[in-house]
Amino acid sequence: MHGAVNSGLVRTGDGLVLIDTGLDRSAANKILRAAEATGEPVRVVLNTHAHADHFGGNAQILRRTGARVWAPAGEAEVIRHPLYEPVYLFGGAAPVAALQNRFLLAEPSPVHQELVPGQVLELGGVALEVVDLAGHSLAQVGFCVDGVFFAADSFMGLEPLAKHPIPYLVDAGRMLASLDRVRQVGARWFVPGHGPAVPAGPELQQVLEANAAAVRRLLDWAAARLGQGPAGTEDLLAELALHLGVAMDNPAAYVLNRTALLGVLATLEREGAARVEVREGRWWWAAS
Repeated sequence: MHGAVNSGLVRTGDGLVLIDTGLDRSAANKILRAAEATGEPVRVVLNTHAHADHFGGNAQILRRTGARVWAPAGEAEVIRHPLYEPVYLFGGAAPVAALQNRFLLAEPSPVHQELVPGQVLELGGVALEVVDLAGHSLAQVGFCVDGVFFAADSFMGLEPLAKHPIPYLVDAGRMLASLDRVRQVGARWFVPGHGPAVPAGPELQQVLEANAAAVRRLLDWAAARLGQGPAGTEDLLAELALHLGVAMDNPAAYVLNRTALLGVLATLEREGAARVEVREGRWWWAAS
């Protein structure tokens, strides 16, 4: 189902498997109407990762269907305890009110089974491969079934990518590795979390390269900026936003973009291109 957040319905011999449930109860109800049109019950919900816009409809789906939820190990606790999402965005502290909204704080949902990359799930006679797509979140996965790859937020369509020149990520290096992994998936269609499905072939390669270029642009900018001298995280964030023309006019936008920047800087530090300094009571980043 194409929407603000894409979801998938997979028909099996034992009912429907639902991949991601959207932002909230309203999104879930739209999915339920589509499911009811098939005449099949929803038996299992598969979540790709624990961001509110991908599991926020879980609770409503479960109320209406009694389905069971399967999610990646490492993401499951946030689905069970959604307050953890604004907590980690706020640096681990109890979040301010401006971060406790439906875009960052979903209704809680149980997770009945935890998944690990490399598994092949057999559900109602249908095989679904679990693929590691970490980088956008720490343990995101995708699902490949019957020639269709549900790629979650490993990449975005060109239109949403243009709207978000700082793509959200927690680890830039792993995000690039996941994009390489997507290229190796033998599917006919690739469904991103946001944007239209893309057929295998030149169009897919164009979209994946545009996403990789957006991540590399952040890495190149940060490395070049640190080459000019040390700077604090907040200063770097303001400079990056100005450089890319990104307006950060609310707390949610601020913490999301700061997390992406930290995911870039952490990658540079891991690769030996940056180092952390704490001096005069401040956190500084410097070139290595």
